[in-house]
Amino acid sequence: MFRKVIIFFLLCQENNVLCIIPLCSYVTNGVHYLQPFISGDDQHIPLYTGCKPVNSEFNITDTNCDLAVSNKIYLPDSLKSAGENQLQSILKHYKSMNITLIELWPTLGAFGFYTWVYARIFHDETHWIWLNSSSIEFSSTVDSPLNESEYPAPYLPQLLIKSNANDHFEIFTDILSLPSLYMKNVFGDCLWTSANYTNSLNRPQLTKIYSGWLPLEKMNEIDQDLNHNICVVLPQPFRVNGKPYSLFINIKQNNSFQWPSNISWYTIPSPSSNDILKTKPVSDVWYNDLQWPKTFADEWKSNMYRLTGMQPLQYENKTEIYLTRKSSIQTDNQLMNLIDYLIEQYNKLNIQTEKQIFYWRNITQANLIVYIPARGSYRCDEPVVFIDHIDTAFEEDTFDDTGKRRSTPGADDNVSGLIALLQSAAILNKTQENACRDIWLVHVTGEEYPAASLGISHFLQQLFIKKQPIYTAVIVDMIGHRVNRSDPIVQVNAGDTTKSLLVAELAVNYVYPRIKNHLILQNLRPVLRRWSDPFAYLYNTDGVRFVEYGFNCLLFNEHINYHENFEREGYHDTFDTVNLIDFEYGQTVSQYAIATVAMLSHAECRSESCWKEANLVLIAGLSLFLSILYAM
Repeated sequence: MFRKVIIFFLLCQENNVLCIIPLCSYVTNGVHYLQPFISGDDQHIPLYTGCKPVNSEFNITDTNCDLAVSNKIYLPDSLKSAGENQLQSILKHYKSMNITLIELWPTLGAFGFYTWVYARIFHDETHWIWLNSSSIEFSSTVDSPLNESEYPAPYLPQLLIKSNANDHFEIFTDILSLPSLYMKNVFGDCLWTSANYTNSLNRPQLTKIYSGWLPLEKMNEIDQDLNHNICVVLPQPFRVNGKPYSLFINIKQNNSFQWPSNISWYTIPSPSSNDILKTKPVSDVWYNDLQWPKTFADEWKSNMYRLTGMQPLQYENKTEIYLTRKSSIQTDNQLMNLIDYLIEQYNKLNIQTEKQIFYWRNITQANLIVYIPARGSYRCDEPVVFIDHIDTAFEEDTFDDTGKRRSTPGADDNVSGLIALLQSAAILNKTQENACRDIWLVHVTGEEYPAASLGISHFLQQLFIKKQPIYTAVIVDMIGHRVNRSDPIVQVNAGDTTKSLLVAELAVNYVYPRIKNHLILQNLRPVLRRWSDPFAYLYNTDGVRFVEYGFNCLLFNEHINYHENFEREGYHDTFDTVNLIDFEYGQTVSQYAIATVAMLSHAECRSESCWKEANLVLIAGLSLFLSILYAM
């Protein structure tokens, strides 16, 4: 209640006339990323601006995180032009009405572009309505803008009436009863109001707003409640330095507008040559220690057959199983069996593993973390995290034909990435001899719908809880297929930070030229994709969670994105089998990603988070001496 009063007072003060309770005050789940979750996509995750979760939880500062100026709002520059185009369409539609104010906030759209949520228009504090999502035409709106004359689609309210059978189905129905593999119920995105909504600015608004963006644990309670009558579907308000926030745009009599003066528009700067030089390893020891086993290609192929279920997994106790059920939502899935098999393989190398167990829909889930410690003279706190996902999608063609949910063998998506991690262990264990950063191999579950980044959400939540920062994440997802077998492109996708861009620059311009002549294929062409690039693919992987929370990250993937090869055969269907795989391509991209991880574990070894082992021994010895002296 105290927070609501403060927000209410500030808004009255800022607008001088209107006294409005902003919709952000109805957010009940403040620290979203630390709350219990039921899947990775139950709610549209709020856009974090200013101090992101990484800044808040690890006490990391940067240019857009300034707690000393609490009312400063840092927003990506692309939102400015998108907002101005979208607002012109809204004002054109409502030009006959005397609008004085629009409530809105930014969010991340479904295809990786920042866009706006437009919630309400006002005449005064008692006369307001929701924007009509069905009647406004937005010019130049596309899913994935290719140029500056195109803009991502905005979000507008959708009103669902709980007493209406079809609307009730859309709000509350279980995901396994929905008619699409990629649908979820909208309960988590509901702002709840009473039934007496007035759809006219000429009459006072009578509807009562109750609460919004509730966790799914509240679903049965709200379904039975007689007051929560209308679900207004909206992505939840954004966060400014961790706190829920709404923006208000003042509209003048000539339908012109100005952005609030406390907004600072920014673009992510490219790394300087000096930054790149400081980050590069001080020597080529990572490269000199990088040795490809003569059996690398043969093992890659054998692993592909076993891990797609074409051949059985063989355990040390002589048990054999064929992997055929690899969706996290299948009650009889074999993902725990797969993890047990992987643990046996790492045990043979005397490498420590940790099974990170949690539960979803009363099904035991697990990520597997494999620890490869650095053994150099310098040691750093932040590990390099190498990530794949071990689950597979449901087959779209099977579902369309029969209505049955059957998991695909997932040869490309993502057995190819799983093999890269599995075969990296022995190689990276040797390159760690002189490294300063630990390497974690992280096999996550639940990337595919309907789990939708379930495993990575749990992994990142545990990092926050344990106060464990990371240096960067390197993700491999779909690295084994080429539509055109002569296509040389490997996509190197950077997250939305300067450090992510720096790491991508090193991967493309430093690592690849260094290792090219030792790769299985020597004619590939790495292409750097920035986060804002319409040909980037990071948004459609677990990498999006790293971006949303402010982590540095990098994705290696084959030549696929929204505009290229996206509708190809073998994507989430029965054809994602061994027959789809371009073995030499997948083996080479695996080598490339492994080499990049090896390099990064030797990067910035003398930064503030690092120390020299000899100094640590000296400090420990001094502490022991002082304790003995004190005891005397």
